[in-house]
Amino acid sequence: MPEYFASYNNIFVQKLNMKKLIIFFIVFTTAKHSNAQIKWSEKKNPSDIEWNNYSTTFLGNIKDRQPLLVAAIPYNGTFSNTDGNSAFDMDFTGSLFRYRSPLSKSGQQLYTHDSGSVYFLTPGIFKQNASEYEYRIVLNGKTEIVPWTIISEFSDLQLNDFKKGFGFLGGYKTTWGNSISAELRKKNTDSPFALTTVYWKETKPVISSVFTEKNMNDFFALLQRPWSSKGAKGYSPKRLILSPEENTAIFYLSAEVFKKEAIEYRLKKDGHIQRDWGTNDYDNNFIWLKNLSPGKYELEIRYSRQRHSIAVYNFEKKPQWQQTTWFKFLTGSLLAAFLGFIVLLFRNKLQKRKLEQSELEKEKLQLRINSIRSQLNPHFVFNALSSIQWLVNKKDADAANEYLSAFSSLLRHSLQYNEVEWIAIQQEAQMIDTYLSLEKLRFPINYDISLTDNVAPVEIPSFFIQTLIENSVKHGHENLQQGLEIKIAFYSVDKNLYISIEDKGKGFDPLKTQDGYGLKLTKQRIELLNNAMKDRKIELSIQSKINAGTKILLTFSNWLA
Repeated sequence: MPEYFASYNNIFVQKLNMKKLIIFFIVFTTAKHSNAQIKWSEKKNPSDIEWNNYSTTFLGNIKDRQPLLVAAIPYNGTFSNTDGNSAFDMDFTGSLFRYRSPLSKSGQQLYTHDSGSVYFLTPGIFKQNASEYEYRIVLNGKTEIVPWTIISEFSDLQLNDFKKGFGFLGGYKTTWGNSISAELRKKNTDSPFALTTVYWKETKPVISSVFTEKNMNDFFALLQRPWSSKGAKGYSPKRLILSPEENTAIFYLSAEVFKKEAIEYRLKKDGHIQRDWGTNDYDNNFIWLKNLSPGKYELEIRYSRQRHSIAVYNFEKKPQWQQTTWFKFLTGSLLAAFLGFIVLLFRNKLQKRKLEQSELEKEKLQLRINSIRSQLNPHFVFNALSSIQWLVNKKDADAANEYLSAFSSLLRHSLQYNEVEWIAIQQEAQMIDTYLSLEKLRFPINYDISLTDNVAPVEIPSFFIQTLIENSVKHGHENLQQGLEIKIAFYSVDKNLYISIEDKGKGFDPLKTQDGYGLKLTKQRIELLNNAMKDRKIELSIQSKINAGTKILLTFSNWLA
């Protein structure tokens, strides 16, 4: 911060901490006028004001000159700001002044870009001669804030060659887009000899040039000679596209900044905030962005004294070929395809293993079923040969021949369907009828086979019923003098098929273990078939009482379409 007041009409130099940057100070220019509805005045003791934060509009002495009117405008981290300043062209038509724009040579036109107060001083006017002069303060050249008044406050400041104790008119401020004028004249005259107008101007930071790694030497040359336009050889800020090799961007501002708190910025990348609002990193008029990754950026800059006025600058950094979207998409697709192939290969291998295991289990099951079926046929042949032997021993040749003929026919059917897993109910019923007609030659048997029409086309496991009927014939006729009665019925209820076998034999105790070979094989066969079938099931139910007969019920669940 400088220790002396600076003039807006002279360039002065100050050394800063950052790279001993030399900053220059230039003249404030002028701006447009607009009406204001609000105005303030600030009465403050001059000794309580931090004058190091203010720049005055005059630098020199008043020897052999009349008193001066000086304005003190706050720095707040910025020496000068010409961002967007246009020619000072305030319209003073109908004003309180005797002249219109352009103002007379004695008038000063200044900008302030700070919302704080501007102070007016009168070097050359002291307590001794204050009664000879008067001043007034005017808003927008039309409204008197302070009418013509004799100076009554004085400052003990030392301003260059000015003596201490000169006049102090106070501090004033207004809203953006409006102005305050201070006018000084000798008492009892109509012609002011000094006029200073200060215009409160809104402004945004302006980027004058951009530097990257490719022209960093030009940037350092500009730091050494900031007042020389020859050093500013950066890129144009209109449209910046950084190459994949450029990771740094330095945005050089046209304002003369000496305090980092004067500048605030926010950085967005691809619509997301990377750095939220905060003060600049350097006490200079540039913003240095480092380690930029590929993407589209939005740099927002503002002065801390005017946070509502934001400058937006868009730029882009191109990615390396391996960072491009198409490359990432291609790589991602290939990786996804590879992982998918691995997963599919693993699933296929697992599925194949499951299928092989299932086929193996199925083959084992089928072998066991075939083994049981192969055991059923010898069981039937054994019973049949026993019957033929009994007839031969009885010396009943005709019955033996008839039995042998029927047996050969039944044996042919047995051999025909031995390799068939499923057989139609009509064929199963026919073989049962043939078998019982043969057994009838040996024993007094009365039997009845009933078959409903709706179950005629249904198939059941081959040789499934015959074994149970053989068991009834073998065990049911014992000790029966009047003969054995057997009823066999094939019927359905809803989707279930039922086969019942009833005999009026001697019966048995169902709670005792039955050692019958045919019944045991049938139960094993039912268990294996149920394991092989998913949506169908076979159940065997036996009801028997001693000397009261036996009823066998086979239930084929979900057997009918």
